[in-house]
Amino acid sequence: MTDTDKDWRIWGETDPYYGVVAAPEFRREQVDLDHFLHTGEAYILGRLARLERMLGAVSRGRTLDFGCGVGRVALPLGAQFAEVIGLDISPAMLAEGERLRQERGVDNVHFRSSDDRLSGAEGSFDFVHSYIVFQHIPVDRGMRLIGGLLDKVAVGGLLSIHVAIRRGDSPAKAFFYRARTRVPGLQRLVHRLRGKKASEPMMQMNEYPASLIFSMLHLRGFGQAVVDVERHGRFLTMHIAARREAMTERTV
Repeated sequence: MTDTDKDWRIWGETDPYYGVVAAPEFRREQVDLDHFLHTGEAYILGRLARLERMLGAVSRGRTLDFGCGVGRVALPLGAQFAEVIGLDISPAMLAEGERLRQERGVDNVHFRSSDDRLSGAEGSFDFVHSYIVFQHIPVDRGMRLIGGLLDKVAVGGLLSIHVAIRRGDSPAKAFFYRARTRVPGLQRLVHRLRGKKASEPMMQMNEYPASLIFSMLHLRGFGQAVVDVERHGRFLTMHIAARREAMTERTV
């Protein structure tokens, strides 16, 4: 299986904005930073409004943004919450996020390195968030990380995570995709044949088992979930949000 941590470190060093949102307008050589950050602000304001309509008020204390990249969402969250912790695996993305934070005078956002224990995010949070991140993480590892994020939500706090649930591939395309993630050198060859840089990493799109996520929510004391289905090209994705109503023992 491809080392996705290595891939995202490369994206951070070579094309960090495109690595966050894979749209041609966000390639490093042409990105409009104000527009890039505005997309994050528009997204999170809409998301918070949606959650408050469906689940009630969101406490504006501490928030955690997992897979924060260069701060597209974490920086706008700073205007909505008292403290924001952004976690990411890429040192270069974290460094760029810190540069943008200082440039824009945002004092309450802190960028920290991520690991599988989420050790950079101590304590509990009123709002735990992740968007267009988990599909790029292998499912077994991603499910453990989701469990860790659930454990970080304070009683009364909200969780909002986003996962891919269906790739929409034909059997042949599904086989080819698996081969690209497992056969050394195949991805570089595919990029060369498609006129891309051979060194450009692959962006995995992994399907997550929604039913298991709902089970994890239930066993950790979360209430009724709000689900929003979203299509990204041929990929079907899902926003899952819920409020933690009680503290329970971790069992999944």
